[in-house]
Parts: sequence; C-alpha cells; structure tokens
Amino acid sequence: MGNKIVSSDLDLSRRNEQLNTCLTPEQIKLVQSSWKLISSDLPRLGLIIFIRFFETEPSMKSLFPKIVQMNQDNKLECNIDRDMLQKHAVTVLEGLGAAVESLDDSHFLNGVLIAIGQTHVQREVKPHMLKKLWPSLHYGLQQVLKEHYTKQVSEAWKKVFDYICAYMKLGMENPDMDVDNQADIVRRA
Repeated sequence: MGNKIVSSDLDLSRRNEQLNTCLTPEQIKLVQSSWKLISSDLPRLGLIIFIRFFETEPSMKSLFPKIVQMNQDNKLECNIDRDMLQKHAVTVLEGLGAAVESLDDSHFLNGVLIAIGQTHVQREVKPHMLKKLWPSLHYGLQQVLKEHYTKQVSEAWKKVFDYICAYMKLGMENPDMDVDNQADIVRRA
C-alpha cells in the first residue's frame, strides 16, 4: 500500500483537522467535565464497557485471544482473564482521555491514533469493526455518569468517538504510512 491514502470518514481536506473543530465550545466543556467525573475510576468503567461489548458483539471475542480463551471448537469461551481485560480497557480509556486532553492541539493525537489503527490491522481488526464499540461505550458512560449523562453529553462523546475512529481507520487503511510524515502525505494525496 505504501503511502497511498485511502478514503476515510474524514474528507481529505479535513484529515489534519483538530478535534476542537469537530465540537462546539459547549460540547468541549461537557466532554471535559464528564471526563473529570470518570477518570478516577477507569478500571470499573473499562470492565463495564468491554463486558457489555462481549455480550452484545460475541463475534468480537475472537479478536482478544490473550483475554478470552476459547474452547477446542472455538465456539465458547472457557475463561475471560478479567485482569487482562481490565488492563486493555484502561489502555483504551487512557487513549480516550488523551483525546479529551488534546482538544486544543490534536496534531500529536492524530498521529497516535493513526499508529494505533496500524497496530490493530496486525490484530485482524477491520475498520468497520471500530464503530461496534460505541454502543458499549455509550452504555458504560451511562452506567458511571448516571444523571450527568445527558443527551448533550452523549452527543459530544459520540463526536469524540467518531473522530478517534476516523483517524484509527486512516491508519488501518494505510498500514505502511509513516506517521511522522502524515501531514506531508495528506498534502500529496
């Protein structure tokens, strides 16, 4: 694939877009204030999200061989390593936190998200699979934020999630892209 840019959820002209341009000032405040409420308990939130994800998307379990041990027929899990699951979930949520903390300057974050997308290709994750996590993230945020999870908060978080997915998808579709030179590559496309 080399440096060929493949279509993504973002227009070519917007590939270097900053996260703060996708959100209104009010949405930025909502995401940041709700992040403050959940950031102290990422392990709990992470387990809620990923257990829900495995319940609602059981076919995705096979993408987590270190976390979900399957039986010999590869049909049912024998065991879910909750410690490994929690560790992975916290890593995912820390990435979400990095997005929240990078609302004013997400150029670095964009490169990180592209690189994460590239590593997910090696794990057989396909771009269309990324969106499958939103319902579980939405559910987890509802469970933890309770009355603080309003329609407006949900909409703001969905925009952050979509932004993250778009840049991960860019990395997945361009696994050989040099992340350090992504802006230059986008300009040439």
